[in-house]
Amino acid sequence: MQAGSAAGAGEDRVTATVPRKRSYFLASAATVLAIGIAAAATWLTAMSFVEAYGIGATHLGQAADPAKRVPPGMEMLVLDAAALLFVAVLARVAFRGFRSPSRD
Repeated sequence: MQAGSAAGAGEDRVTATVPRKRSYFLASAATVLAIGIAAAATWLTAMSFVEAYGIGATHLGQAADPAKRVPPGMEMLVLDAAALLFVAVLARVAFRGFRSPSRD
C-alpha cells in the first residue's frame, strides 16, 4: 500500500535510460573508420620510408650513395596531417555517441 501511495503522492519515478541505437551505431562506425584510416596512413608512411631507405644493408634495393636517396616529401606530410584530422573528427563523433545521456 505504501508503494502505491508514494507513486500517487507525486514522487519522481526512476526510469532506466536505454542508449539510442542510431547514435551508438554511428559511434561504432566512426570508431571502425578511424581505426581503418589510422592503420592505412601508418602503413603508407612505413612503406614510403622502406621504399626510400630500404631495409638492411645498402645492397638490398636502396641507392648506395646516401646523397641519391629520395626521402618522402611533402606529400607524405600532407597525407599524414589529413589522416590525423579525419581521425580526430571521427574520434570526437565516437566519443559523443558513446557517452551516456545526461540525467537532469
